Amino acid sequence: MSKASLSKHMKEDLNSVPDETANAGPYITISRQFGCHGFSVGLLLLDLLNEGADPDESWKIYHREILTRLATETDLAEDILERQRRARPRLLTGLLKSVGKGRLPSGMQIRNQITTIIRGLAIDGRAIIIGQGGSGAAMDLPNGISVRLEAPEDWRVKQVAFRDGLSETQARMRIRAKERERTYLRKLYQAKYRRKPAFNLMYDCSEFSLAQIAQQIVYALKLKGFIPKR
Repeated sequence: MSKASLSKHMKEDLNSVPDETANAGPYITISRQFGCHGFSVGLLLLDLLNEGADPDESWKIYHREILTRLATETDLAEDILERQRRARPRLLTGLLKSVGKGRLPSGMQIRNQITTIIRGLAIDGRAIIIGQGGSGAAMDLPNGISVRLEAPEDWRVKQVAFRDGLSETQARMRIRAKERERTYLRKLYQAKYRRKPAFNLMYDCSEFSLAQIAQQIVYALKLKGFIPKR
């Protein structure tokens, strides 16, 4: 799996993004319900897109690396940044006392910095961005495709139970807990990014295999002229 360093996207001023939006992409953003294997689809896309590609034209995949890099640059623990990004402002005020190097950045500041990183990656192109609000962050940039993966809860319960070694009851509880966590973020992104429909492509993962979904996304990139037909 090929991954690029994010250092060039994390300058001292994280709000500074090159004014090259007209030449953005190509890029793919993948949003998914919990249990829909978004990262696995990303890995399949990586293999398909890099097959026969020159090394200097290879695609990269980004997921947790974005938050990990932000944690390194801000000298804060990744789990704290993630909780701060997801939680309502009033829920984490107690964490301020546990951080010895000053106040935590607000959830809004963290989300804005992540948005800046994502936009930089999309502008540079050949980026597969999993989650992290990527679809909303890049929605106004050309030459990209936004994908949403969903599936019925019962199907996702079986996937999570098998993947994580849980009973189906435990898996269902985990899925519903994750959905509650994401409700706040989803409302924020829907308020800020009002594009309708929110995604270019939507898939029911219970009806298509991950390989089929990846192949269809590559085909869509070719149809749009974002990558050469070969």
